[in-house]
Amino acid sequence: MQIRVLVCDDDKKFVQDMVDRLKELTADRPICITGCSAPEKLTDQFLSDFQIMFLDIDMGNYNGLEIARRVRKLRLDTVLIFVTHYMEYSPEGYEVKAFRYLLKSNIEEKLPRYLNEAIREAQSHADRLLFAVNGQPCAIKYDDILYLESSKRLIYLHLTDEQKENKCFYAVMAELEEQLALAGFLRVHKSYLVNMRYIEKLNYNGVVLVNKEELPISQKRYSEIKALHLQWRSRQ
Repeated sequence: MQIRVLVCDDDKKFVQDMVDRLKELTADRPICITGCSAPEKLTDQFLSDFQIMFLDIDMGNYNGLEIARRVRKLRLDTVLIFVTHYMEYSPEGYEVKAFRYLLKSNIEEKLPRYLNEAIREAQSHADRLLFAVNGQPCAIKYDDILYLESSKRLIYLHLTDEQKENKCFYAVMAELEEQLALAGFLRVHKSYLVNMRYIEKLNYNGVVLVNKEELPISQKRYSEIKALHLQWRSRQ
């Protein structure tokens, strides 16, 4: 799973320096770093995209603690690291479950360790698909997803529990494919991304799931799909 990290500070130079440092520290890992120096542009949907956030506490008209409260109001378990010149805000950090406080004067010394700890913490939460429906954040465990189906940019979630209502949301299938690859999902067709745990049979004619539902398969990519499926099964 790709972990997405946000750096937010109203100082553009500091944001760029932090982004550059983080990219150096994560060059060999599937981690995406994004910088933001305009906190007023942080929509709820944008905030929902990140598993780790480095937030400056004092950003002029904006307060990093207020952004953190919004994150928690959205019921997100984002790993929050406050970056600050001082520690006076520490008590308020308990309210939003701050993971670490990083003094700007100690960034060179502390950032590598704090980042690694934050990644481990984020990975412990990484068994769920996070998305938004009508602006409201949702989370579904990977094990509860049978497959995802795309129609244009609308993604339909088909769940293992038929009693639960299937959900739909807007996303790009190619990005979901990349995000879910390490979680055991296989794109068997341009419109279908399947949880391999629930594949009963896969051949040139299609895919049969454990509930006996049949899905089409890309015949052009059949050899590649079959090899990826066999590779995944060999690791189980």
